[in-house]
Amino acid sequence: MAKVQGVKEKLHSPLYDAFFVKQEGSKKFTDFMTDPRVIRFFVDIQNKTRLETNLQASGVLPSLNTFEARALRVVVSNLRFEEPTAGAPRGALNESAILADLIYNSVTSLIVGEKIMIEMPTFWFPSGAGVSPGLTVSNHGEPDPTATFRFAEPVYIEPQQAFRVEMAFPQGVPGVTPPETEKLAHVTGPLRIWVVLDGYLTRDVQ
Repeated sequence: MAKVQGVKEKLHSPLYDAFFVKQEGSKKFTDFMTDPRVIRFFVDIQNKTRLETNLQASGVLPSLNTFEARALRVVVSNLRFEEPTAGAPRGALNESAILADLIYNSVTSLIVGEKIMIEMPTFWFPSGAGVSPGLTVSNHGEPDPTATFRFAEPVYIEPQQAFRVEMAFPQGVPGVTPPETEKLAHVTGPLRIWVVLDGYLTRDVQ
């Protein structure tokens, strides 16, 4: 269908991208990191399914679209462990500790056009998603979409402007040095860490 010249539509359409730790033999969390201290989101979308990303091109919006970011979320899927926790359901106690390894030992930055728009420890960006309390699954924050960090002023991403989110581990991924098998570095898949930019997409009407 042809575009309607000069007419735009604005819709609530979040952008998301995930770091995926696959279930591949003995591979661990750090084996899937291309940089030993940083995970980059919205940069590499090759071979990702719609579950991992809804971006059509790496690091830019499609066509002449613009995006108005209103919130940033970090969502973590439930974790897998090789050994059950003594006297408790499998992974029930370790899961919250490893989630803490992630959110308290990393710094998340939104970068638009090589300018840092916000940079804070990851605990600042709760997910607003997950399983209801009372089950043996740990969440990054309350499973309520209103319980998230929202920008005081929207962050604008212009057409064809490069953007990305970086999750950096300034002191390294917990468990690498010294090697501690019950730390984040040794978690096995499947595990996904999503970054969600919640906001409004403006595009041509078709």
